[in-house]
Amino acid sequence: MNSPIRVLVVDDSPSQLALIVGLLRAAGDFEVVGTAADGRAAVAAAIRLRPSVVAMDIHLPILDGYQATRQIMQHCPTPIVLFSSVSGDAGVRSMQALAAGALAVLPKPAGFGVPTAAADHAQFLRMVRLMSGVRVVTRRAPRDPLPTPALAPISAPLPLSRPEILAVATSTGGPAALKTFLEGLGPGFPLPILIVQHIARGFASALHEWLSSVVPQPLGFAHPDERLVAGRAYLAPDDHHLLLAAPGIASVIPTIPADRYSPSADRLFESTARWYGPRAIGVIMTGMGDDGTRGMSAMRATGALTFGQDEATCVVFGMPRAAAEAGAVVRLLPLSGLAGAVLAAIPSATSLQRGAQ
Repeated sequence: MNSPIRVLVVDDSPSQLALIVGLLRAAGDFEVVGTAADGRAAVAAAIRLRPSVVAMDIHLPILDGYQATRQIMQHCPTPIVLFSSVSGDAGVRSMQALAAGALAVLPKPAGFGVPTAAADHAQFLRMVRLMSGVRVVTRRAPRDPLPTPALAPISAPLPLSRPEILAVATSTGGPAALKTFLEGLGPGFPLPILIVQHIARGFASALHEWLSSVVPQPLGFAHPDERLVAGRAYLAPDDHHLLLAAPGIASVIPTIPADRYSPSADRLFESTARWYGPRAIGVIMTGMGDDGTRGMSAMRATGALTFGQDEATCVVFGMPRAAAEAGAVVRLLPLSGLAGAVLAAIPSATSLQRGAQ
């Protein structure tokens, strides 16, 4: 018989705390090893109890969920699942906590009697189960930014055609990885950048607000039939897939309940392969599951240049591993080397980068 998943629950609302504890205990495969009502107590309990996973509200007294996440990841790295409202400061603070090492953020589970309660509760329990098995590492306190690394050499042949678009996909651990990657590309990057990031429903706006405040490229949500602009980054809106309708034209289509992933990396990569063929670059980064493997295989078959984040720097190596095992990735690289490899494949970007050094 498997050992129960040991959970520390953190919430300053007695009713919300009781709801979550009740859900976990009723599920049968969890053991609630402790509770806390503020961020400082959460850090102390995590250090003392060493739970399998922490389920924590983002809004807490003394230390909020972001500050508590930073301290837990510095002192006793533990998988953390956050729950939060989806608007305003709470949503942006949740994105900061993801960048600091939390693995996932979900809307607060609804109370019994709310129409969405059953779905909310199932999603919450599923996410806590999944994240409890993720191996996390110590996150040090932020220091001064490192200098831009030298351009990474590419061992595989460069594409015969000049790249015209960059398609990127990521999931668990993605917000922090996207920040590092887009910073590495720099403000003068000469291609449109299409981004699929798996995120819980309701949090796309918070991701956009946070990410656009920390990366050098202009960034926004894609719109139907929007003409793509070089150097601009595009995200999928909530409950929509992001893909291409034609060369240089974005498309967004609503997701449906049967979709395995929302938004879908496969759909983005497949449409990129269809409309750009060898004139595209694809990057697949940290994430759970295999989304992107089929689409990146299509890109590779057309001669596109494809990169994946390596296991050592992924929070979860699922998506890059699946793509690499399918032969869809030209080269696996550490997170710090992905931007350099992309820049090295674009003559104009290489010239700009060298001119700035």
